[in-house]
Amino acid sequence: MKIYFDGCSWTKGAELENEIVEGFSKVDDRKMLQNRLRFSKLLCNELGAEEYNFAVSGGSNDRIVRNLLVEHNIEDYDLAVIQMTFPVRTEFYNPKSSSKHPKGKWIKHPKEVKDDWSKVSPKNNYNKWLHGEDGNIERLGEKFKDHADFWKYYYMHVTCKEYFEVKEKIHYHTIRNSCKIPLVLLTINRWTKLPFDLQLDDGTRNMRHKMGHPNKELHKHFAKQIYSLAISSIRS
Repeated sequence: MKIYFDGCSWTKGAELENEIVEGFSKVDDRKMLQNRLRFSKLLCNELGAEEYNFAVSGGSNDRIVRNLLVEHNIEDYDLAVIQMTFPVRTEFYNPKSSSKHPKGKWIKHPKEVKDDWSKVSPKNNYNKWLHGEDGNIERLGEKFKDHADFWKYYYMHVTCKEYFEVKEKIHYHTIRNSCKIPLVLLTINRWTKLPFDLQLDDGTRNMRHKMGHPNKELHKHFAKQIYSLAISSIRS
């Protein structure tokens, strides 16, 4: 059984390398914690499946859809667990960036593959500001590595909350309609109005790391919840 995972830092397992686990002390070993403790690996362990995790930190829903429709053949897998992220994120084609990221199936020394797409994320303060909460966006332009003036104008004068709600809905239904295998669709967008299978950001703060990512106990909790949803999806 092969399981396809995609999402952002929550699915990648960001900050799990900071967990204190007996037997992991060297820097290289600690980096392996991310891949051993994240919910995707725990779920695969439970189902006796192979893990193919394509998530990256700062990834967007645009990237998730591109991976699904262009980069991979979803019918090569038996189950998909896809975690959508904040709709304000995006990406653009930028072959000059020559950025690299690990190939989906994790091994001890991941094969690096070129990614010609650059991530764009205005960070969480913008999300809060967009939804009328206390978000400081004075330094918004500093968030972007490339074309900072363009992206600042785009987020401040071109887009709005309704725009991103529609964009999220388009991505949501594109994933639902394009995934021809059993699917569990997750989100971390606490402002969403869409009927996801599971909301990962349920407000729990006592099981988070410094930058807000789930700790190992929360990943265990996610794995149990997703397991039940996965079994239901496979049987239906």
